[in-house]
Amino acid sequence: MFLIPWFIIGCNLHYDQGLELEQEERWAEAAIEYRIALVKDPDNTKIREALTRTNILVAQENFEIYQQYLKQQEYHKAYRRLEAALAQNPEFVEARSEMQHWWHLLITGKVELEFNRLSSNLRLVEEMIMQVRINSTNGKILKGTISNETGIFFLENVVYRTQPEQLAEYTINSIGLKIKHKSSQGFIRNEFKKFINFRELSPLRVRGKIKNGLLKTPQNVLDHRPALLYDGEPAEPWHPPRLVSYELQFKDDLIKVISDTNRREFAPSLLYLNKTDRRATLDFGVYQLQMNGSGQKWSIRRKLYRTSQDDYFYGLSSNLSLNRYFYYDRVFRFIK
Repeated sequence: MFLIPWFIIGCNLHYDQGLELEQEERWAEAAIEYRIALVKDPDNTKIREALTRTNILVAQENFEIYQQYLKQQEYHKAYRRLEAALAQNPEFVEARSEMQHWWHLLITGKVELEFNRLSSNLRLVEEMIMQVRINSTNGKILKGTISNETGIFFLENVVYRTQPEQLAEYTINSIGLKIKHKSSQGFIRNEFKKFINFRELSPLRVRGKIKNGLLKTPQNVLDHRPALLYDGEPAEPWHPPRLVSYELQFKDDLIKVISDTNRREFAPSLLYLNKTDRRATLDFGVYQLQMNGSGQKWSIRRKLYRTSQDDYFYGLSSNLSLNRYFYYDRVFRFIK
């Protein structure tokens, strides 16, 4: 006999607390109290209306913070606030409009090298993490971990008010080993040992634009991968110079990389666009890194896919959390 009255009292306590917080204009805290009350009494119309009312106010607060982060160019923080605003108020017209200005970008690739050829003094370090660093269009350098087991790397990025052509301007900054040393005094020192260093790159000029020609129905990236198999000879390994300059030229489904080195390993291999969902995948392919006999210099070249087993993307596709990126309505190949 006492279970129902105590249950109702518990709901009312959270509801009453929500009312007090709402009067103090503490919208987010009030919404939390209303949400707890609604879980305990899901058929209570009064509680549901209160939660809807405060969620609209919380969404407005998040949108205002979103705008502040945009001004500060804190894009990841801004996007999270925009997502929160739409979760709290899916009918928020201004927030829905802003969402159309964002691209979700997946950057992928693989690195092949032999760890046993590294300098023997690396055995004394506390921690070693293989890492790739990527030059982005907004000048920030992105960092991605290279798997010790597979050599595969992937990282996600969100970009604001970016034209599709600009997505082709992402380049490799460096590939190396992040090392954590511990001194005799117990202090930890971090170091990034660069094997390949292209430095900060951006095209001197971009010619052409992406023209219309989208597929009516997005296709699965894996259905496209057999088209990448090639029987030719791979390029010779090379040591990147201190300075590299290049241009990009768009023509149909090709992106020509015009470089003073006549090489393009710093650029992606493929760009998959899904304009419908505002998602894109930049595939840098498979890099083969080799150390010279003295152990001082590393060379790089991009591996050709002779069979499907050479293509790392089939392994990457087993990561179900990335499935939303594996569809495209336009694909571009980078050529030299």
